[in-house]
Amino acid sequence: MHTTYTPLGLHWPLADQPVDARLRWLLRTNAAERVRLSRAGIDEKIMMMRRPLSVERAYGLFGLLLGTLPPAAIFYRMFGDEVARQGFQSLLFLLLLAMNIVCGLVGTFLGSRFNGMVSAIDAAEDHRRIRMIFLPPLIGMLWGAGTGWAGGLIFFGIGAIFGAVFAIPVGILAFALFMPLHRWLAHGGMIEASHLWPLACGVVMTITALILGL
Repeated sequence: MHTTYTPLGLHWPLADQPVDARLRWLLRTNAAERVRLSRAGIDEKIMMMRRPLSVERAYGLFGLLLGTLPPAAIFYRMFGDEVARQGFQSLLFLLLLAMNIVCGLVGTFLGSRFNGMVSAIDAAEDHRRIRMIFLPPLIGMLWGAGTGWAGGLIFFGIGAIFGAVFAIPVGILAFALFMPLHRWLAHGGMIEASHLWPLACGVVMTITALILGL
């Protein structure tokens, strides 16, 4: 009897094949169909979004907020009284303002560069939970070290070390909170803007309030 080879690895007619070959074919067919239906559902959810944001864009915006508000709170706690006495035209105020701006810019850049590491969590089938536990603190530590070092460098160079020391705990806590919630709300790597802003602002404002002691 003439048989043909299928893309799924089974020779026809089906009835002539061993039981284990038929079972493997059915399992592969079922898995492929589940993937196809899942992808179709994700595509439909993305099409329904009014303002979808990619992982790169979402983490860039989160990095901007995180690099602006918590450093401003830290500066206020450390130098607020001194700036109030000297006035807003003092050299200290200008230095702090420049440091805050650099932290925001660098935080945006570094946040948007982590999209590959974030996507690796969804791409990896094995040990996904382990990666979800350890990867956010690692990303937060890298973000904090880079952002804090760059911002503190303006403070006559010696502030780079102190900036990294202050920013690393902030980054670890922030990304440990943000990444799992972003993954939960996102579909196919895309998240609705109306979902991102409350999430990002909520995480950043919570950390800012902790720094201010509110």
